[in-house]
Amino acid sequence: MTKRRKEYPLPEYIEAYLFHLGASGRQPSTLKRYRYDLIDVHKYFHDHNVELEAPEAWLAVPLESWKTFVNDFLIEEKQYQQATVARIVTVINSLTVFLNPLRKKMLAYAQPAHTLTVDQIALPAEFSKLVRTIRSTSGLSENQLQAHPYLVNRNELIVTLFYKYGLRVHHIIRLRMNDLHLASHEFDVYDRLGNRFTLKLSQEDQTLLMNYLADIPTPVRPRWYSDDPVFVSFDFSRMTFRWVYAKNQPKQLTIVMITKMMRQLNERSGLTRSVTPSMLRNAHVLKTYATDMTSLERMNVTCMHKESSLRRYEQAYAEFGATLFESGRVTP
Repeated sequence: MTKRRKEYPLPEYIEAYLFHLGASGRQPSTLKRYRYDLIDVHKYFHDHNVELEAPEAWLAVPLESWKTFVNDFLIEEKQYQQATVARIVTVINSLTVFLNPLRKKMLAYAQPAHTLTVDQIALPAEFSKLVRTIRSTSGLSENQLQAHPYLVNRNELIVTLFYKYGLRVHHIIRLRMNDLHLASHEFDVYDRLGNRFTLKLSQEDQTLLMNYLADIPTPVRPRWYSDDPVFVSFDFSRMTFRWVYAKNQPKQLTIVMITKMMRQLNERSGLTRSVTPSMLRNAHVLKTYATDMTSLERMNVTCMHKESSLRRYEQAYAEFGATLFESGRVTP
């Protein structure tokens, strides 16, 4: 995926959509912007192990995955202005309706691109409730009950990495076994540009990681000091973790799998609102302002390579963060 954006090949159904827009009278400049927007979408999902090569694949992307794309990628990582985010959301909805006219607009956008509000922050009680729900078997189907012993530690670890370490979905997916340095209680995280961030694991969370890996049967377990993915997808029909023979390694999770897990977890938890990975991560970043650290230290522990990415968190902490800490609604 190293070609320049203007040379990036798009699937035939996306090209058909763009041709349809041109035939409908859209200006060449508009079509050019839409093409670049759809390249961003296609590349993002490719990087998250979701191939959108057929219309069915596009239509199968769940709403939660689209929301993660908007919040984690367009707003937080790319820092696009509100008008740009709104345009890309319009393109996503338009292509979806083009592929299936019976589908209603699936993705709404009304969130300012650079403003962080209290509603976008997960509270400690919500995180604790999610963890209790993961450990519980309440509300599980018979099939899910059989899989529960294999998935409880994995799913708790994922939610913990969002909330306590500020990881994004793409950090989770890209984590490899050779990124783990458990002798020093550390692990490396890389962003899409290749920037590395080294984070410290607590003893409790390192134990959780070890327990998760031990849950995976030895023949399909990720191998130490290898390029195997840390987080492996699960085959509910066979009740075991997946292995890709063509790659000779475990099958890693995708953004769709993680967002589906979060959706089901929220449904089972009975929380009054749905807690997203972005909300969990936002809580971690905001909490760093309750501690004394340099900008470089804060950029590392929040996995950000640009200081400008922290401005909205700094503003939010000055506006309401201290009150949240003092009230006990959010704890360091």
